[in-house]
Amino acid sequence: MTGFSMYSERFIKQVVNEVQMGLITKEAARRKYHIKGHTTVLKWIRKFGNEKVYSVGMEPDDKISKTALLRRIKELEKQLEDEKLRSEGFSQMIDIAEKQFHIPIRKKSVTKRSRR
Repeated sequence: MTGFSMYSERFIKQVVNEVQMGLITKEAARRKYHIKGHTTVLKWIRKFGNEKVYSVGMEPDDKISKTALLRRIKELEKQLEDEKLRSEGFSQMIDIAEKQFHIPIRKKSVTKRSRR
């Protein structure tokens, strides 16, 4: 089946666009869209990819501006900070529960593997 493509050019360009924008990795795209072949997405990028990166659903004339990318970075940094706070909150809840109920909840870092 060499040379046979069961994917439309529009679909291929959408996948390439997502990978080039950094929304998804090549391997994640391959898994997400059930693309066979480990180098298929890479080949698509080489064939259909270009220096201009467009948002999914945007026309080629609507390039992503630097300010939009900076806004996205700020958004992601805020999400990261929120998740750090959430993680700290969970950690404190576990500490309180361990003290109140006198039971170890956290997994010991030096656990031994069971022999089989």
